[in-house]
Amino acid sequence: MISPAVIKAVPKVVLHDHLDGGLRVKTILELAQLHNYTALPFDNEEQLGNWFHTAVQGSLEIYLETFAHTVAVMQRKQDIVRVARECAVDLARDSVVYAEVRMAPELITEKGLTLTQAIEAILEGFRAGEAEAKGEGNTIRVMALLCGMRQNKLSQEVAELV
Repeated sequence: MISPAVIKAVPKVVLHDHLDGGLRVKTILELAQLHNYTALPFDNEEQLGNWFHTAVQGSLEIYLETFAHTVAVMQRKQDIVRVARECAVDLARDSVVYAEVRMAPELITEKGLTLTQAIEAILEGFRAGEAEAKGEGNTIRVMALLCGMRQNKLSQEVAELV
């Protein structure tokens, strides 16, 4: 049997990850407080972490609710940059050397960012995370896969921006 420590140390590639699906619980709480976002089901790290963990194993309705909360705290450039940077750093700390992380940029434009600004914030965060990871002795390359939401009819515009 291979130990968890060995598995963690082995270089890995992640080909399907969601930027809005992997926020640190602490980050969600800090951004929610900063923006007076009060819709979270819990306001402490342990309970919210447990709720997210349970939600991904429960019903589709509860699972999708998790994304409503994460997207809600990703509406300003600096918050998107932070989330993307933390994503890259966290992946690198798990020995991921290459990752393709997807996001629908239109979901993070509710507070006035343009699609271009949202995409630029994602990329800025990934590059900052790569640099931070390198400073920690880890090498990672993170690429953005940009998605268009069929129901919102911006897929063509997102594709053109890519």
